[in-house]
Amino acid sequence: MIARLLAILLVVAPATANAAQARPEETSDLGSPWSPDLGDPVLADLLVRAELGSLDLRMALARLERAGADVDLARAGRRPHLTLGAEAAAGGADFSSVRRGAGIPVQGSYEVDLFGRLKHGQAAATADEAASLQDAAGVRRQVLAEVAHAYVALRAAQAHQAAAEVLAPLAVQVGDLIRRRQADGAATGAEVAAARAQEGQARAELQRATHAVEAERMRLGILLGLDAPIDEPGYAGDEIPPTPAVTTVSSEAVLKRADILAAQARLRAADARRAEAVAASRPRFILTAGIGSGGADLLYLLDVRALAWAVAGGLTHDLLDGGAAKARKRGAAADSELAELAYRKAVGEAWGQARLALAALQDATTTETLARKRWRQDVVAFGTGQTRHRDGDIDGVALAALEVRAAAADTALTDAKAARAQAYIDLSLALGGVP
Repeated sequence: MIARLLAILLVVAPATANAAQARPEETSDLGSPWSPDLGDPVLADLLVRAELGSLDLRMALARLERAGADVDLARAGRRPHLTLGAEAAAGGADFSSVRRGAGIPVQGSYEVDLFGRLKHGQAAATADEAASLQDAAGVRRQVLAEVAHAYVALRAAQAHQAAAEVLAPLAVQVGDLIRRRQADGAATGAEVAAARAQEGQARAELQRATHAVEAERMRLGILLGLDAPIDEPGYAGDEIPPTPAVTTVSSEAVLKRADILAAQARLRAADARRAEAVAASRPRFILTAGIGSGGADLLYLLDVRALAWAVAGGLTHDLLDGGAAKARKRGAAADSELAELAYRKAVGEAWGQARLALAALQDATTTETLARKRWRQDVVAFGTGQTRHRDGDIDGVALAALEVRAAAADTALTDAKAARAQAYIDLSLALGGVP
């Protein structure tokens, strides 16, 4: 059953309000799945592994299975019930004589749903299942977004590590040059101390970058349901996936979010339970039938000792219940009001998140543009410095300083691209998986 539900979630997308009323296996208009792979095959593979192994998603599927069982239970209450048993007895008017009897009674019952109590109960359970389906879809999207976030962070950490692996030996080379210059009397002790500090800082940066790579690998492993880090993907120098530019979003986009659709379904469930509570306060009519024996009340009603068969109907109503029916209706009305408020809150929060995410993406785009401009300037300056170094116009220390600036600009550009990619993922998630 879990495998079937997983197959459903792999293609799940927000359905319309009417489609959400149906059972998951009966819903065909589920749309296309959202996958923030950003066109990167390595990320696409990680997302597939996350869908299959995520513990959060598997728990959501288990809750969906439980909701489906509740629907079946509610549906069973609207069907005839049949009970087969066996009974035997022995006794007598005194201790000198014994009479024995046995029978195989078959008892059937069916409640006539006069006021819709059972119908409303089934409608509430069905709406709860639709909410659980949307909850599972929301968990899926959240997990995929977190995987994409961690992957982009891993690529940025790899870029930092690659830069640190270049700058650490470069700092050592600069330190050697300055120490030789000090021996020749061309450098001061303060310059040597500063070079030594730069070497220590470069080693520390390499260590931090290495630990950051390990941390993101571990984070991805947890998201994929593993108990170990993922294998580190290869790094060729520019693995941050590009993202398209987004300047505006549709005013209706957030209404497709799974949490809003789930809130809608829970509102329908609360309304159905309020109607169920009202119907439960009214009389109940139950038909019963039996073969082979009869209950004590039927024997008394028909004035016989035994029955071969019997059919009866009973109408019951609690005249005094201590206020239980009134309390149930009051509680159901409060639940309905809470569900409506929760829906309104979900819509408001969705709009706020979408607006903030769009602003964050715009800011990240601006930052990336500026970082790219600075990177080009520093790379050109380093290229010019190499030419001047070959011509003897600048020494190795000055050239190393230009290389450090170019490397720092490259790292800043990588961070800006990563921030933009993550902002794009956040905006897609805020819009319910619509880029």
